[in-house]
Amino acid sequence: MNLPPIGLETSSNAASSYVLPVDGAVELQEEEMEQSVYGLRFALDPSSVPPSLHLSQSRLAVTYSESSPLHPHPLIRKPGLTPDSTVLLLHVRADVIIARGQYYWEVDVCNSSVYRVGVISSDGCRGWWLERNALAFHAVHDGSCEAIGTVPPRVKTLGIFLSFEGGILSFHNPLTQEHLVTLPTRFSTSGVLPALGLGQGRLRLRCGLPTPSYVFLGKNSTYRGPCCPKGIWWHREVSFQSVKRVIQKFEKLALSD
Repeated sequence: MNLPPIGLETSSNAASSYVLPVDGAVELQEEEMEQSVYGLRFALDPSSVPPSLHLSQSRLAVTYSESSPLHPHPLIRKPGLTPDSTVLLLHVRADVIIARGQYYWEVDVCNSSVYRVGVISSDGCRGWWLERNALAFHAVHDGSCEAIGTVPPRVKTLGIFLSFEGGILSFHNPLTQEHLVTLPTRFSTSGVLPALGLGQGRLRLRCGLPTPSYVFLGKNSTYRGPCCPKGIWWHREVSFQSVKRVIQKFEKLALSD
């Protein structure tokens, strides 16, 4: 797989020479700022589709094929298995590598009850997921698998917000505008790819979306601290500065046109 990463040069030593700033703030190109503010468009990579999954013509939807000779039954996690083992649930990755910036996309989970949504490392060895297995939901990241009870069983769509420099992957319920769970981490400088894992049913990708305001302003948002008379406090451990600078610089460019 040779995908040009967003925010990194394509030279062989680009990944090793790129260093994340301490405060999470970076200088983005105009195109990158526009994508961060107005949404990043991408599709699923046909070369990454396993035999048991069927990719739609638009490359935005994937369906599990129960008649697959290799996997006649959905792959369901068993207790005690390694949480980060991405082979447990066959997945398909996107055709874009994200190496800096912040982006939002959604996944329609339809009536599927066995799936994963999130991102994987560029080498495919690590994954950060919100996983469903029947009625149980888990946050899978950095070698841990934590049960979460904030996801309604009949959720139809999941919103995903990635802040690469901030080391944040958060999941949201777009229908109720509620925060579900946040996975704090530190991503590899080589970048990550949006990915979908599926063991039953169908998943549909919705991209090119601007980040909704409730991601930052919602009652249970990771980026919002306790209220005070003067307004909102932002958590210090969450890097919001990079988002703020993107918006401010993009506004300046718009005014200069």
